[in-house]
Amino acid sequence: MAAKEKKTIVAKDNTGMQELSRRYHANPFVFIGTVVILILTVVTFVLVPALAPKAGSGGGGKLAFGEYDGQSIDFVPGNFFAQQRDYYNQQIRSTGQNDNLQYAAFQVWRAAFESTVVRTAALSEMEKAGFKTPAVLVDRSLAEYPAFQENGRFSATRYRAMSDSDRLVLRDGLRDEIAQNRYMEDMLALTISAKEKEFMKSLASPERNFEFVAFPLTGYPDGEVAAFVSSKKDLFRAIRLSRITVASSEKDAQKVLESIKAGTTSFEDAAKTHSKDSLADKGGDMGIKLAYELDAEIPDEASRTAVLGLAKGDLSSIAKVPAGWAFFRCDEAARDSDAADAAFLKQARTYIERMERGRIEDWGVAQAAAFVDRAQAVGFDIAASALSLSKKSFGPVPINYGDTELYRSIASFKMNELAGASTNTAFLKAAFSAPVASVTKPLVLGNNVIVLKVVDEKTAEEASTSIIDFYYPYIAGQYSEKAVRNSILKSEKLNDRFYEVFIANFLPQQ
Repeated sequence: MAAKEKKTIVAKDNTGMQELSRRYHANPFVFIGTVVILILTVVTFVLVPALAPKAGSGGGGKLAFGEYDGQSIDFVPGNFFAQQRDYYNQQIRSTGQNDNLQYAAFQVWRAAFESTVVRTAALSEMEKAGFKTPAVLVDRSLAEYPAFQENGRFSATRYRAMSDSDRLVLRDGLRDEIAQNRYMEDMLALTISAKEKEFMKSLASPERNFEFVAFPLTGYPDGEVAAFVSSKKDLFRAIRLSRITVASSEKDAQKVLESIKAGTTSFEDAAKTHSKDSLADKGGDMGIKLAYELDAEIPDEASRTAVLGLAKGDLSSIAKVPAGWAFFRCDEAARDSDAADAAFLKQARTYIERMERGRIEDWGVAQAAAFVDRAQAVGFDIAASALSLSKKSFGPVPINYGDTELYRSIASFKMNELAGASTNTAFLKAAFSAPVASVTKPLVLGNNVIVLKVVDEKTAEEASTSIIDFYYPYIAGQYSEKAVRNSILKSEKLNDRFYEVFIANFLPQQ
């Protein structure tokens, strides 16, 4: 079977390995036959789209989206690019993705562009290799073309009904299609050895079943937040400020500051007239800021300290800020924040989550470590019950980094607490190196600390491994095809101007 370039817009629904295994064992011959027919159907539908020219298939002139190896990648009504545009447009319509028309149009045109680049590259390489599509193959493809079939046979009447110019376009398209197919066949002609298959099958074992409890980091207590605030009071001092930002120069900022000091203009009027930031319309009012929030506002520490030391009504000197030069007015002097205030505690918690996450993780690990000690003493179930923890289970699963579709995956159990587990090497190492019936050390995973219990370990069932003999060559072909496609799209031979041309021609000018 010729391997071809894949259409990428329509989302795939990857059936779980467990369901594949069940169907395979229920009736192996029917299962294999069904999958073969499916693959052939997909290849036929996806890879030979609408080669026949259409009347009125688009309008307007030529659009040049780039070059590949010196050959222009053009959209011209009726050419391969246009046919791909029409094909993908139909595909995306069939999925109902019409909520964002501009984004849908972008998807359609980008996919058509990439398909055209891949074809151009394939034909270029075949031409350099001296390949010429045999006329007999083109004739055979014409004879088998669906539009010329009647009652399962070639119809000369239907063939003659197409105009000479349209038949020529169709013939050229089929000639290029055959050459591209040959290129992909040569690039993807993989010979998979029996030993390679056996190795891939061996990775399905051992499988383990697990139980676990989770300690959400969102449970970090308010008391811990308040204690942190007490130890870092300077970070959370609150001050009410107004600001004027001048983008042009420090000298201009100084002139504005002097005019306010002289009473020539008010701070609010100067802000509305001269300030070049989002606060101008509000007369420069910044509201209440915590000291740590000024780190980004005023990068220079000395200037920042001076602002925090202002008395009510005082004006600061000029400070360098990201948007230019600024000066500040103190509307309320700095004061310690109230650790009992719920709104403030929420703000302080956000700071800790962003800047001191390790502190929260340490707390979660400590809670989980205490549970581990108790579980080792009285048992996993009793320890979980004593702390009112919800015990969950998953498995059987093998080591499957990245949730490769050949094997059972952790992601297939759809547990929020385990999000990211398949790419967390520390998690996988602990899960599959711990002795059976043992409890792991605490494992930080996303916003949870997880403690696993290894329930049992077994060799994968024949149902899980026998399907790999059939399925692995197909998967390997998919990855190889993707690699070929990516190598073309990332090639130095490609001058990709798609984005600038698309924006210039299809998006409204701001």
